[in-house]
Amino acid sequence: MKKIIVTGGAGFIGGNFVHYVLNARKDWRVICLDALTYAGNTETLADVWKNPNFRFVKGDITDVSAVSKLFEEESPDYVVNFAAESHVDRSIENPSVFLTTNIIGTQVLMDACRKYGTERFHQVSTDEVYGDLPLERPDLMFTEQTPLHTSSPYSASKASADLLVLAYHRTFGLNVSISRCSNNYGPYHFPEKLIPRHIPRFLYS
Repeated sequence: MKKIIVTGGAGFIGGNFVHYVLNARKDWRVICLDALTYAGNTETLADVWKNPNFRFVKGDITDVSAVSKLFEEESPDYVVNFAAESHVDRSIENPSVFLTTNIIGTQVLMDACRKYGTERFHQVSTDEVYGDLPLERPDLMFTEQTPLHTSSPYSASKASADLLVLAYHRTFGLNVSISRCSNNYGPYHFPEKLIPRHIPRFLYS
């Protein structure tokens, strides 16, 4: 049985990923590690809570002892890191939280992957590491060759984590991958975001 640790799995995107893996890989064990900050909600996982192949662990990815204990117990084959502070305005108000979670947390996870022989570490990043595109140029788009050009403490922390992931691959030979997706929306979306915030207003106004 393959084992996968999904960090931030009680959040919007991570929670959808947990549901996907449990449906698509019936013989996989999914371990969700989530600190349950403001953006985490166990109701996101209500449909899988009693699945015998699912385990939930409340914990912070910056907690070296907690992460090591979990890796020792589960010996995961894969780690997918959704856990992050991700609100731009919040990063302007309090950058240090973003730097700690998004950079140090990533380092803690990769060190555990190295120690316990995890097959692959996947970093969930953001297209915001590339900066902004001018509205008057709809023909422009980001590619993997676009230079990093961050514009907020949030995007800078994610770009830093990405570079750290690549450094761990080059320095230690850790098998890694990075995805930089654009904005997502859908089930379990946190209500402070634009779409889930305004849909109820349109419906009931």
